[in-house]
Amino acid sequence: MKEEVLKLVQEEADALLVLKEFVSSILLIVSWFIFAISAYLLYWTIVMPLLAIIPFFISLAIGLLYFFISRKLDVRKNN
Repeated sequence: MKEEVLKLVQEEADALLVLKEFVSSILLIVSWFIFAISAYLLYWTIVMPLLAIIPFFISLAIGLLYFFISRKLDVRKNN
């Protein structure tokens, strides 16, 4: 009788150990997934606005250049 109880207790301990390892693995996978999402969001909030500044300044410079050229070429101003 005592051996049967010890065997049942050992089986439950083994089952809890397997469950503990399974939960640990799932939590590790979820933590890496959350890390990947946060890195992706960091990329879109930090890096992409910096990359968007370059075309903005290029278009601003071209727009100002064309504006000043059109003012220089405006014949009505010379009359």
